[in-house]
Amino acid sequence: MGKRIVVVGGGGREHALACALSESSDIDEVICSPGGGGTAVLPKCRNLAADGKDGNHGIVRLARDCRADCVVVGPEAPLARGLIDALRESGVRAFGPPKASARLESSKGFAKEFMMRNGVAAAVSRRFENSRDALDSLDAFGFPVVVKADGLAGGKGVFICADRREAVNTVEEMMVRSRFGAAGAEIVLEEFLEGWETSIIGITAGGCFMPFPPARDYKRAGDGDAGPNTGGMGVTAPHPLVNRAVGDDIQRNIIDPTMRGLTCEGLAYSGFLFIGVMVTPGGARALEYNVRFGDPEAQALLPLLEGGLDTYIGCALEGEGRLGGCRPGWRGGASCCVVTASGGYPRSVETGFPIRGIESAEELGCRVYRAGVSLGKDGTPYTAGGRVLGVTALGADPAAARKLAYRGVREIDFHGVWYRGDIGAGE
Repeated sequence: MGKRIVVVGGGGREHALACALSESSDIDEVICSPGGGGTAVLPKCRNLAADGKDGNHGIVRLARDCRADCVVVGPEAPLARGLIDALRESGVRAFGPPKASARLESSKGFAKEFMMRNGVAAAVSRRFENSRDALDSLDAFGFPVVVKADGLAGGKGVFICADRREAVNTVEEMMVRSRFGAAGAEIVLEEFLEGWETSIIGITAGGCFMPFPPARDYKRAGDGDAGPNTGGMGVTAPHPLVNRAVGDDIQRNIIDPTMRGLTCEGLAYSGFLFIGVMVTPGGARALEYNVRFGDPEAQALLPLLEGGLDTYIGCALEGEGRLGGCRPGWRGGASCCVVTASGGYPRSVETGFPIRGIESAEELGCRVYRAGVSLGKDGTPYTAGGRVLGVTALGADPAAARKLAYRGVREIDFHGVWYRGDIGAGE
Protein backbone atom coordinates (compact mmCIF):
# COMPACT_ATOMS: atom_id res chain seq x y z
CA MET A 1 0.00 0.00 0.00
CA GLY A 2 1.33 3.42 -0.95
CA LYS A 3 1.75 6.48 1.20
CA ARG A 4 -0.67 9.29 1.92
CA ILE A 5 0.84 12.77 2.24
CA VAL A 6 -0.85 15.94 3.50
CA VAL A 7 0.32 19.24 2.01
CA VAL A 8 -0.72 22.32 4.01
CA GLY A 9 -1.52 25.39 1.89
CA GLY A 10 -3.24 26.22 -1.36
CA GLY A 11 -1.12 28.46 -3.58
CA GLY A 12 1.27 28.00 -6.47
CA ARG A 13 4.02 26.62 -4.22
CA GLU A 14 1.67 23.98 -2.82
CA HIS A 15 0.48 23.09 -6.33
CA ALA A 16 4.14 22.52 -7.28
CA LEU A 17 4.81 20.48 -4.14
CA ALA A 18 1.70 18.36 -4.62
CA CYS A 19 2.58 17.81 -8.28
CA ALA A 20 6.12 16.69 -7.42
CA LEU A 21 4.87 14.36 -4.68
CA SER A 22 2.07 12.87 -6.77
CA GLU A 23 4.58 11.85 -9.45
CA SER A 24 6.06 9.28 -7.04
CA SER A 25 4.90 5.71 -7.55
CA ASP A 26 5.22 5.22 -3.78
CA ILE A 27 2.44 7.73 -3.05
CA ASP A 28 -1.21 6.80 -3.47
CA GLU A 29 -2.76 10.10 -2.48
CA VAL A 30 -1.83 13.71 -1.74
CA ILE A 31 -4.35 15.57 0.41
CA CYS A 32 -4.09 19.37 0.18
CA SER A 33 -5.51 21.46 2.99
CA PRO A 34 -7.18 23.71 2.14
CA GLY A 35 -5.79 23.29 -1.38
CA GLY A 36 -6.57 25.48 -4.37
CA GLY A 37 -7.65 25.56 -7.97
CA GLY A 38 -4.54 23.69 -9.09
CA THR A 39 -4.53 20.82 -6.61
CA ALA A 40 -8.27 20.31 -7.16
CA VAL A 41 -7.62 19.01 -10.69
CA LEU A 42 -4.31 17.23 -10.06
CA PRO A 43 -4.36 13.42 -10.40
CA LYS A 44 -3.96 11.53 -7.11
CA CYS A 45 -4.81 14.74 -5.21
CA ARG A 46 -7.87 16.01 -3.38
CA ASN A 47 -8.58 19.15 -1.40
CA LEU A 48 -9.80 18.80 2.16
CA ALA A 49 -10.23 21.74 4.49
CA ALA A 50 -9.34 21.26 8.16
CA ASP A 51 -12.16 21.64 10.66
CA GLY A 52 -12.18 24.08 13.54
CA LYS A 53 -11.02 27.61 14.18
CA ASP A 54 -7.66 26.55 15.61
CA GLY A 55 -5.50 25.87 12.57
CA ASN A 56 -3.05 23.64 14.41
CA HIS A 57 -5.67 21.38 15.99
CA GLY A 58 -7.61 21.17 12.73
CA ILE A 59 -4.59 20.02 10.71
CA VAL A 60 -3.59 17.54 13.43
CA ARG A 61 -7.08 16.03 13.39
CA LEU A 62 -7.10 15.90 9.60
CA ALA A 63 -3.70 14.19 9.46
CA ARG A 64 -4.68 11.61 12.06
CA ASP A 65 -8.11 10.95 10.53
CA CYS A 66 -6.52 10.48 7.10
CA ARG A 67 -3.76 8.30 8.58
CA ALA A 68 -1.21 10.49 6.84
CA ASP A 69 2.32 9.14 6.58
CA CYS A 70 3.71 12.68 6.59
CA VAL A 71 2.61 16.33 6.60
CA VAL A 72 4.49 18.85 4.46
CA VAL A 73 3.81 22.48 5.39
CA GLY A 74 4.03 25.02 2.57
CA PRO A 75 3.37 28.57 3.91
CA GLU A 76 5.26 30.41 6.62
CA ALA A 77 2.32 31.38 8.88
CA PRO A 78 1.49 27.83 10.11
CA LEU A 79 5.19 27.23 10.76
CA ALA A 80 5.44 30.43 12.79
CA ARG A 81 2.47 29.45 14.95
CA GLY A 82 4.00 26.05 15.80
CA LEU A 83 2.12 23.61 13.57
CA ILE A 84 5.13 21.27 13.32
CA ASP A 85 5.37 21.09 17.11
CA ALA A 86 1.66 20.25 17.39
CA LEU A 87 1.89 17.52 14.75
CA ARG A 88 4.93 15.88 16.30
CA GLU A 89 3.43 16.01 19.78
CA SER A 90 0.49 14.07 18.34
CA GLY A 91 2.74 11.44 16.80
CA VAL A 92 2.40 12.66 13.20
CA ARG A 93 5.55 12.82 11.07
CA ALA A 94 5.98 16.38 9.85
CA PHE A 95 8.42 18.07 7.50
CA GLY A 96 9.32 21.61 8.52
CA PRO A 97 10.79 23.64 11.38
CA PRO A 98 9.40 23.81 14.91
CA LYS A 99 8.28 27.20 16.14
CA ALA A 100 11.62 28.03 17.75
CA SER A 101 13.47 27.49 14.45
CA ALA A 102 10.77 29.24 12.42
CA ARG A 103 11.85 32.47 14.12
CA LEU A 104 14.60 32.57 11.49
CA GLU A 105 11.85 33.77 9.16
CA SER A 106 9.16 35.13 11.46
CA SER A 107 11.62 37.60 13.06
CA LYS A 108 14.18 39.28 10.83
CA GLY A 109 15.85 40.70 13.92
CA PHE A 110 16.28 37.22 15.40
CA ALA A 111 17.69 35.99 12.08
CA LYS A 112 20.20 38.82 11.86
CA GLU A 113 21.36 38.28 15.43
CA PHE A 114 21.71 34.55 14.68
CA MET A 115 23.92 35.41 11.69
CA MET A 116 26.13 37.65 13.81
CA ARG A 117 26.45 35.08 16.61
CA ASN A 118 27.49 32.34 14.22
CA GLY A 119 29.83 34.18 11.87
CA VAL A 120 27.55 34.10 8.82
CA ALA A 121 28.70 36.65 6.24
CA ALA A 122 25.86 39.20 6.21
CA ALA A 123 24.99 42.86 5.86
CA VAL A 124 25.43 45.07 8.93
CA SER A 125 22.04 45.45 10.61
CA ARG A 126 20.28 46.33 13.86
CA ARG A 127 16.82 45.65 15.29
CA PHE A 128 14.73 48.47 16.83
CA GLU A 129 11.76 48.33 19.17
CA ASN A 130 10.72 51.99 18.91
CA SER A 131 10.66 54.56 16.14
CA ARG A 132 12.70 57.21 17.97
CA ASP A 133 15.79 55.01 18.25
CA ALA A 134 15.39 53.86 14.65
CA LEU A 135 15.13 57.42 13.33
CA ASP A 136 18.12 58.54 15.39
CA SER A 137 20.20 55.72 13.85
CA LEU A 138 19.43 56.35 10.18
CA ASP A 139 22.44 58.57 9.51
CA ALA A 140 24.80 55.96 10.96
CA PHE A 141 23.71 53.52 8.24
CA GLY A 142 23.91 56.05 5.42
CA PHE A 143 21.80 56.03 2.29
CA PRO A 144 20.42 54.12 0.56
CA VAL A 145 19.31 52.13 3.61
CA VAL A 146 17.17 49.00 3.83
CA VAL A 147 14.17 49.09 6.18
CA LYS A 148 12.51 45.76 7.03
CA ALA A 149 9.44 44.90 9.06
CA ASP A 150 10.65 42.42 11.69
CA GLY A 151 7.69 40.05 11.35
CA LEU A 152 5.90 38.28 8.51
CA ALA A 153 4.57 40.77 5.95
CA GLY A 154 3.72 38.58 2.99
CA GLY A 155 6.93 39.39 1.16
CA LYS A 156 6.10 43.10 1.08
CA GLY A 157 7.86 44.34 4.23
CA VAL A 158 11.25 45.25 2.74
CA PHE A 159 12.03 48.74 1.43
CA ILE A 160 15.17 50.23 -0.09
CA CYS A 161 15.07 53.91 0.86
CA ALA A 162 17.14 56.23 -1.32
CA ASP A 163 17.38 59.16 1.12
CA ARG A 164 16.61 60.24 4.66
CA ARG A 165 13.15 61.59 3.85
CA GLU A 166 12.05 58.30 2.31
CA ALA A 167 13.56 56.32 5.18
CA VAL A 168 11.82 58.46 7.84
CA ASN A 169 8.48 58.02 6.08
CA THR A 170 8.98 54.25 5.81
CA VAL A 171 9.92 53.86 9.49
CA GLU A 172 6.92 55.92 10.56
CA GLU A 173 4.60 54.00 8.22
CA MET A 174 5.64 50.77 9.91
CA MET A 175 6.11 51.73 13.54
CA VAL A 176 3.78 54.71 14.03
CA ARG A 177 1.00 54.23 11.47
CA SER A 178 1.09 50.40 11.74
CA ARG A 179 0.99 49.71 8.01
CA PHE A 180 1.92 46.06 8.61
CA GLY A 181 0.26 45.67 12.00
CA ALA A 182 2.20 43.62 14.53
CA ALA A 183 4.74 42.60 11.85
CA GLY A 184 6.05 46.18 11.80
CA ALA A 185 5.98 46.86 15.54
CA GLU A 186 9.73 46.19 15.45
CA ILE A 187 11.95 46.87 12.45
CA VAL A 188 15.42 46.12 11.19
CA LEU A 189 17.71 48.69 9.60
CA GLU A 190 20.28 47.17 7.28
CA GLU A 191 23.13 48.49 5.20
CA PHE A 192 22.43 48.60 1.47
CA LEU A 193 24.60 46.20 -0.49
CA GLU A 194 25.55 46.60 -4.14
CA GLY A 195 25.57 43.42 -6.17
CA TRP A 196 23.27 40.75 -7.54
CA GLU A 197 21.02 38.29 -5.73
CA THR A 198 20.55 34.55 -5.78
CA SER A 199 18.16 32.26 -3.93
CA ILE A 200 19.80 29.25 -2.26
CA ILE A 201 17.23 26.62 -1.31
CA GLY A 202 17.76 23.15 0.04
CA ILE A 203 16.48 20.31 2.16
CA THR A 204 18.04 20.26 5.60
CA ALA A 205 18.36 17.74 8.41
CA GLY A 206 20.55 18.41 11.42
CA GLY A 207 23.80 19.80 10.09
CA CYS A 208 23.24 18.56 6.52
CA PHE A 209 22.06 20.74 3.62
CA MET A 210 21.06 19.23 0.25
CA PRO A 211 20.89 22.19 -2.15
CA PHE A 212 18.73 22.69 -5.20
CA PRO A 213 20.32 24.56 -8.12
CA PRO A 214 20.80 28.28 -7.32
CA ALA A 215 17.91 30.39 -8.61
CA ARG A 216 17.36 33.96 -9.74
CA ASP A 217 14.20 35.59 -8.39
CA TYR A 218 12.65 38.67 -10.01
CA LYS A 219 10.97 40.53 -7.15
CA ARG A 220 10.16 43.92 -8.67
CA ALA A 221 6.89 44.48 -10.52
CA GLY A 222 8.27 46.07 -13.67
CA ASP A 223 10.73 45.21 -16.40
CA GLY A 224 14.29 46.22 -15.60
CA ASP A 225 13.57 45.73 -11.87
CA ALA A 226 11.43 48.86 -11.72
CA GLY A 227 8.42 49.41 -9.50
CA PRO A 228 7.44 48.05 -6.08
CA ASN A 229 8.51 44.75 -4.53
CA THR A 230 6.15 41.82 -5.05
CA GLY A 231 6.04 38.25 -3.86
CA GLY A 232 8.00 37.38 -7.01
CA MET A 233 7.22 37.84 -10.71
CA GLY A 234 9.39 35.04 -12.05
CA VAL A 235 12.36 32.75 -11.46
CA THR A 236 15.09 31.20 -13.57
CA ALA A 237 17.41 28.34 -12.62
CA PRO A 238 20.22 27.64 -12.42
CA HIS A 239 21.49 31.18 -11.83
CA PRO A 240 23.94 31.93 -14.66
CA LEU A 241 26.32 33.94 -12.47
CA VAL A 242 26.77 31.36 -9.71
CA ASN A 243 30.01 29.77 -10.89
CA ARG A 244 32.22 27.45 -8.83
CA ALA A 245 34.04 30.30 -7.08
CA VAL A 246 30.79 32.01 -6.07
CA GLY A 247 29.29 28.68 -5.01
CA ASP A 248 32.32 27.87 -2.85
CA ASP A 249 32.10 31.32 -1.23
CA ILE A 250 28.40 30.82 -0.40
CA GLN A 251 29.06 27.34 0.95
CA ARG A 252 32.04 28.32 3.12
CA ASN A 253 30.85 31.67 4.48
CA ILE A 254 27.06 31.32 4.58
CA ILE A 255 25.78 27.73 4.40
CA ASP A 256 28.40 26.05 6.60
CA PRO A 257 28.24 28.55 9.49
CA THR A 258 24.44 28.55 9.25
CA MET A 259 24.29 24.79 9.63
CA ARG A 260 26.81 24.83 12.50
CA GLY A 261 24.78 27.55 14.20
CA LEU A 262 21.50 25.65 13.86
CA THR A 263 23.10 22.61 15.47
CA CYS A 264 24.88 24.50 18.27
CA GLU A 265 21.79 26.53 19.19
CA GLY A 266 19.41 23.56 19.11
CA LEU A 267 17.52 24.92 16.09
CA ALA A 268 18.33 22.16 13.59
CA TYR A 269 15.29 20.65 11.87
CA SER A 270 14.14 18.53 8.93
CA GLY A 271 12.61 20.78 6.29
CA PHE A 272 13.29 23.30 3.59
CA LEU A 273 15.71 26.19 4.16
CA PHE A 274 15.86 29.23 1.88
CA ILE A 275 18.79 31.68 2.08
CA GLY A 276 18.57 34.94 0.19
CA VAL A 277 22.11 35.92 -0.85
CA MET A 278 23.62 39.12 -2.26
CA VAL A 279 26.87 38.64 -4.13
CA THR A 280 28.90 41.84 -3.69
CA PRO A 281 32.35 42.85 -4.93
CA GLY A 282 33.59 41.87 -1.45
CA GLY A 283 31.96 38.43 -1.48
CA ALA A 284 28.62 36.77 -0.80
CA ARG A 285 26.43 38.10 2.02
CA ALA A 286 23.30 36.53 3.51
CA LEU A 287 20.23 38.76 3.35
CA GLU A 288 17.52 36.62 4.96
CA TYR A 289 16.30 33.15 5.81
CA ASN A 290 13.00 31.53 4.90
CA VAL A 291 12.19 28.22 6.56
CA ARG A 292 10.09 26.92 3.65
CA PHE A 293 10.30 26.65 -0.12
CA GLY A 294 10.09 29.97 -1.93
CA ASP A 295 7.16 30.95 -4.13
CA PRO A 296 7.63 31.06 -7.13
CA GLU A 297 11.05 29.38 -6.69
CA ALA A 298 9.27 26.06 -6.08
CA GLN A 299 7.60 26.30 -9.49
CA ALA A 300 10.98 26.67 -11.22
CA LEU A 301 13.12 24.31 -9.15
CA LEU A 302 10.94 21.28 -8.44
CA PRO A 303 10.54 20.38 -12.16
CA LEU A 304 14.35 20.10 -12.35
CA LEU A 305 14.49 17.41 -9.66
CA GLU A 306 14.83 13.83 -10.82
CA GLY A 307 13.49 11.12 -8.55
CA GLY A 308 10.64 11.42 -6.10
CA LEU A 309 10.59 14.44 -3.81
CA ASP A 310 9.16 12.12 -1.16
CA THR A 311 12.42 10.13 -1.18
CA TYR A 312 14.48 13.16 -0.11
CA ILE A 313 11.87 14.26 2.43
CA GLY A 314 11.95 10.76 3.90
CA CYS A 315 15.75 10.82 4.11
CA ALA A 316 15.66 14.16 5.91
CA LEU A 317 13.12 12.89 8.43
CA GLU A 318 15.41 9.94 9.16
CA GLY A 319 18.27 12.31 10.03
CA GLU A 320 21.33 14.03 8.68
CA GLY A 321 23.21 10.76 8.24
CA ARG A 322 20.63 9.49 5.77
CA LEU A 323 20.21 12.82 3.97
CA GLY A 324 23.98 13.20 3.71
CA GLY A 325 24.10 10.00 1.68
CA CYS A 326 21.56 11.25 -0.87
CA ARG A 327 22.84 12.17 -4.30
CA PRO A 328 19.93 13.93 -6.01
CA GLY A 329 19.65 13.89 -9.76
CA TRP A 330 18.87 17.00 -11.78
CA ARG A 331 17.39 17.26 -15.22
CA GLY A 332 19.88 18.96 -17.52
CA GLY A 333 19.31 22.36 -18.99
CA ALA A 334 17.41 25.23 -17.43
CA SER A 335 14.06 26.29 -16.03
CA CYS A 336 12.09 29.52 -16.45
CA CYS A 337 8.92 30.45 -14.56
CA VAL A 338 6.92 33.57 -15.52
CA VAL A 339 4.13 34.79 -13.24
CA THR A 340 0.92 36.18 -14.71
CA ALA A 341 -0.77 38.64 -12.36
CA SER A 342 -4.10 40.39 -11.90
CA GLY A 343 -4.45 44.04 -12.81
CA GLY A 344 -3.45 46.30 -9.92
CA TYR A 345 -1.09 43.80 -8.25
CA PRO A 346 0.81 44.26 -5.91
CA ARG A 347 -1.68 46.85 -4.69
CA SER A 348 -5.45 46.40 -4.85
CA VAL A 349 -6.73 43.80 -7.32
CA GLU A 350 -10.03 42.71 -8.76
CA THR A 351 -10.73 38.98 -8.93
CA GLY A 352 -13.40 36.60 -10.19
CA PHE A 353 -12.55 36.68 -13.91
CA PRO A 354 -12.47 33.52 -16.04
CA ILE A 355 -9.04 32.27 -17.12
CA ARG A 356 -8.49 30.96 -20.64
CA GLY A 357 -5.55 29.22 -22.24
CA ILE A 358 -4.16 27.00 -19.47
CA GLU A 359 -4.66 23.83 -21.50
CA SER A 360 -3.12 25.45 -24.59
CA ALA A 361 0.00 26.40 -22.62
CA GLU A 362 0.28 22.88 -21.23
CA GLU A 363 -0.07 21.38 -24.72
CA LEU A 364 3.03 23.37 -25.71
CA GLY A 365 4.96 21.58 -22.94
CA CYS A 366 4.68 24.16 -20.14
CA ARG A 367 3.74 23.39 -16.57
CA VAL A 368 1.09 25.85 -15.41
CA TYR A 369 0.96 26.15 -11.63
CA ARG A 370 -2.19 27.75 -10.24
CA ALA A 371 -1.62 30.22 -7.42
CA GLY A 372 -4.55 32.65 -7.11
CA VAL A 373 -7.14 30.44 -8.82
CA SER A 374 -10.58 29.16 -7.82
CA LEU A 375 -12.84 26.77 -9.70
CA GLY A 376 -16.43 27.38 -10.75
CA LYS A 377 -19.08 24.67 -10.45
CA ASP A 378 -18.45 23.70 -14.06
CA GLY A 379 -14.69 23.48 -13.50
CA THR A 380 -13.89 26.84 -15.10
CA PRO A 381 -10.84 28.47 -13.45
CA TYR A 382 -11.29 32.03 -12.15
CA THR A 383 -8.81 34.58 -10.84
CA ALA A 384 -8.71 34.60 -7.04
CA GLY A 385 -5.58 36.55 -6.14
CA GLY A 386 -2.83 38.94 -7.19
CA ARG A 387 -0.40 36.39 -8.59
CA VAL A 388 -2.58 34.05 -10.60
CA LEU A 389 -0.43 31.55 -12.52
CA GLY A 390 3.20 30.45 -12.72
CA VAL A 391 3.99 29.30 -16.26
CA THR A 392 7.11 27.12 -16.15
CA ALA A 393 9.14 25.65 -18.99
CA LEU A 394 12.27 23.53 -19.14
CA GLY A 395 14.79 23.85 -21.95
CA ALA A 396 18.18 22.65 -23.07
CA ASP A 397 19.55 26.07 -22.12
CA PRO A 398 18.20 29.29 -20.55
CA ALA A 399 17.21 30.79 -23.90
CA ALA A 400 15.17 27.73 -24.87
CA ALA A 401 13.43 27.60 -21.48
CA ARG A 402 12.61 31.31 -21.68
CA LYS A 403 11.28 31.05 -25.23
CA LEU A 404 8.92 28.22 -24.36
CA ALA A 405 7.74 29.85 -21.11
CA TYR A 406 6.74 33.03 -22.93
CA ARG A 407 5.02 31.03 -25.67
CA GLY A 408 2.94 29.53 -22.88
CA VAL A 409 2.32 32.88 -21.23
CA ARG A 410 0.97 34.32 -24.47
CA GLU A 411 -1.68 31.59 -24.50
CA ILE A 412 -3.04 32.79 -21.14
CA ASP A 413 -5.81 35.38 -21.01
CA PHE A 414 -7.97 36.89 -18.29
CA HIS A 415 -9.21 40.39 -17.50
CA GLY A 416 -6.30 42.65 -16.51
CA VAL A 417 -3.61 40.01 -17.08
CA TRP A 418 -0.04 41.33 -17.05
CA TYR A 419 3.47 39.96 -16.58
CA ARG A 420 7.07 41.03 -16.80
CA GLY A 421 8.57 40.67 -20.24
CA ASP A 422 12.19 40.29 -19.18
CA ILE A 423 12.29 37.16 -17.01
CA GLY A 424 15.47 35.35 -18.03
CA ALA A 425 16.44 37.95 -20.62
CA GLY A 426 20.14 37.93 -21.44
CA GLU A 427 20.87 34.67 -19.59
